[in-house]
Amino acid sequence: MTIGPHDYIDQMLAKKYSSEKVNNTEDIAGRLAISKERYWEIMQDYAQVQRALVMINTNFKKLKDGSKLNHSISPA
Repeated sequence: MTIGPHDYIDQMLAKKYSSEKVNNTEDIAGRLAISKERYWEIMQDYAQVQRALVMINTNFKKLKDGSKLNHSISPA
């Protein structure tokens, strides 16, 4: 299997756009950049959601096994 245009339309498109040069990395980097503080806020939210999912999954497994749940309140 070769890389490149295989049929006539692909060949014509490759010929047409072979000389085009695009540099849009600066535009993307400017739109996607976030502050360090915002990054860590997002990561903290993500970690809290993951922790809650683990706790829910653990409680479902305990219910399925017939054991009693620990209803203590989490400090988080």
